[in-house]
Amino acid sequence: MTLAMEKPEAPSALQLAAWMLDESDEAALATDVRGQIVYVNKAFEALTGYERAAALGRTPSILKSGLLGRDFYGELWDTLRSGHEFHGVLVNRRQDGTLYHEEKTIRPLRDGSGAVSHYLSCGHDVSARVQAFERLSHEASHDALTGLPNRSLYLDRLEQALHRGARSGEPFAIAMIDIDRFKQVNDRFGHEAGDAVLRAVAQRLRQCLRESDTAARLGGDEFALLLPDTEDPTRVLDSIARVCAEPVAIEGAAPLDVSLSIGVGAYPRDGRDASALLRHADQAMYRVKQAGGGAVGGEAAVPPDAGDASPVALASASGPAALLLEHVPVVRRVLRAGDTIYRAGERLRGVHLVNAGMCKLVSVSPEGREELSALLFKGDWLGFDGLIDGRHACTAQAVDTGELWTMSYESLLRAGTRHPQLLEWLHVAMARQAAREREGSLAQHALNADAKVADFLCRWADGLHDCGLRNDQLTLHVSRAEIGSHVGLRLESVSRAMTRLEREQLVRFSGPCRKEIAIPRLEALREFARGQAQ
Repeated sequence: MTLAMEKPEAPSALQLAAWMLDESDEAALATDVRGQIVYVNKAFEALTGYERAAALGRTPSILKSGLLGRDFYGELWDTLRSGHEFHGVLVNRRQDGTLYHEEKTIRPLRDGSGAVSHYLSCGHDVSARVQAFERLSHEASHDALTGLPNRSLYLDRLEQALHRGARSGEPFAIAMIDIDRFKQVNDRFGHEAGDAVLRAVAQRLRQCLRESDTAARLGGDEFALLLPDTEDPTRVLDSIARVCAEPVAIEGAAPLDVSLSIGVGAYPRDGRDASALLRHADQAMYRVKQAGGGAVGGEAAVPPDAGDASPVALASASGPAALLLEHVPVVRRVLRAGDTIYRAGERLRGVHLVNAGMCKLVSVSPEGREELSALLFKGDWLGFDGLIDGRHACTAQAVDTGELWTMSYESLLRAGTRHPQLLEWLHVAMARQAAREREGSLAQHALNADAKVADFLCRWADGLHDCGLRNDQLTLHVSRAEIGSHVGLRLESVSRAMTRLEREQLVRFSGPCRKEIAIPRLEALREFARGQAQ
């Protein structure tokens, strides 16, 4: 007689999943179709703090943080009920109340007939990864010293406000802020005192603003405000000027008096795009500064005789410069001899176009000596040395009185994609700079000491000529030691070369410090440099 054996019942999909997940590192839970928890593993207990007995029979809502809206959970359930897997990152709450981010996959489990019998959720804690990303995002969009939004984030929020205004007609205001006589603070008390003033102004701006407002540091001692749903910001700006006028405590010195020059622009009255609004507020701010500072101004008109403290050059620009001003938010800065634009090691916060005057780049040698790297004239660009790693390789300083246009690199590229002639102009300018620096580098190796100095003066004169300026008279705003560092000579060798050039009647010196140089015959000086090849 043959004994028939009963076929064992096949395990369900839930049992198979439980066998595989009991010892898994991923936190797993399963619910029935009504949403009640019927299974959790050890990793779930460790991650959430809920022991198995405390979780079974309840719903996953015990993990809800309250930070994810109804729409999120609606999309989750729509995905599952359609028979598909859900993938996402949830913000959940442990039993002890602490929050965590969980990268989670939820899939339907089916019985033998193909109907959904359970939902299985597996996930792991990604809080550290999310926090690291948020930290990096914050650093990329905020100023390291003050913690305020930086230029890039400010311009992004300004564009959002413009879009809202275009849709709904919602008014808003912006303000450009400059700390009066800030350079004197740095020169007299040092950069630590200057940093303390910047931090104090930033903190006071926060105190005076609503949560919906934005205060940003654009760079240096320049700040900007964005005031949504505001037509007349006079009251809040007067309050800011008053609060910021309180002296700032400085370690080891008497409290410093602070005052602000503030210029205002209102949408849509003063402009309907970022460039127009920023230019309007910038003009108003410089008018206040010219009048002595410590006030709020909002008038657009700038008298034509305002000199180099006025932004008239912005309004009268033509050619590629006009295209730049039309499509890229530009902040104008008047430079004085010795002003530092940025320092080696500082984060790249924007690029700069020399619109007037002359600037220099100074690097530090491996031995710790400061060396003149390049001279830059009108039409030359500053700041691109920081594109590789986000920090500037050189220190940039003004050599004489001039004007600088500052803009974000990202906004320049965006405008260039829409207007290729902008990028073409930029490429031509950079190629000209590179060629000038390359020729200077080659000359250092091919010429003797006298010819190196002569070639340096010729290239200086050529730079002035390219700007449309007189090039037969130079004023040495850089020292002979800096010239020596640039061409690879000692100070004594530069002085001897200058003396020989004067003796050869190729140059003439005047002035108490022999800094004014007349070049009566530039071509003769150029021929002298060529003829002295070693």
